[in-house]
Amino acid sequence: ERLNIMKASPHNNNVWGATYNTRNNVTTDAGAGFEQTLTGMTVGIDSRNDIPEGIATLGAFMGYSHSHIGFDRGGHGCVGSYSLGGYASWEHESGFYLDGVVKLNRFESNVAGKMSSGGAANGSYRSNGLGGHIETGMRFTDGNWNLTPYASLTGFTADNPEYHLSNGMESKSVDTRSIYRELGATLSYNMRLGNGIEIEPWLKAALRKEFVDDNRVKVNSDGNFVNDLSGRRGIYQAGIKASFSSTL
Repeated sequence: ERLNIMKASPHNNNVWGATYNTRNNVTTDAGAGFEQTLTGMTVGIDSRNDIPEGIATLGAFMGYSHSHIGFDRGGHGCVGSYSLGGYASWEHESGFYLDGVVKLNRFESNVAGKMSSGGAANGSYRSNGLGGHIETGMRFTDGNWNLTPYASLTGFTADNPEYHLSNGMESKSVDTRSIYRELGATLSYNMRLGNGIEIEPWLKAALRKEFVDDNRVKVNSDGNFVNDLSGRRGIYQAGIKASFSSTL
């Protein structure tokens, strides 16, 4: 998202910050639904430079986020994540572009489970993650309208150390992995309202396919569970980009 904003920025060197807050409600046929909230903040710096027949951008960022999950059957958990990463972009004067992002994470997780007997099962553990994202697309402009079809590939892996809960339960999982591709398009309309004010409503639609289907978890040395993330999903988003002056 930062790279998309940078492409429309009038400045070549920037210090930036972003906050976010999301909420998800998940229902399953097995009754193991949950509610998840995610809040966080990211800050970074980047620089854009003219090159033959295009523009190159380099940047770095760091951030913190906190996620809380409450389960329908009782119990909850939370994850704090510290991140550090970098990104690069190349855009040809024709509108073709190529973006890349690499990010390191440090996760601090706490679990407050509830057993079917009503007892508590508490614990905590730490883990590290590494992710990467590459995207290519073409930007078409007609007057105030902008259409950007794109394709992307994202990968992530996190180590999962063995941990113990207060009731004696033990859990050990292989490294968590996720690899998915995404095909989609973004449509926007830029409106200049005068006095340096610009507003750009946008719509995004995409189809995502997850390939990993064998993230395994072993409980108490004998229970072997498979966390199957594979499948297709549709993504639909809408938003507004706003600029209130040449510096804001």
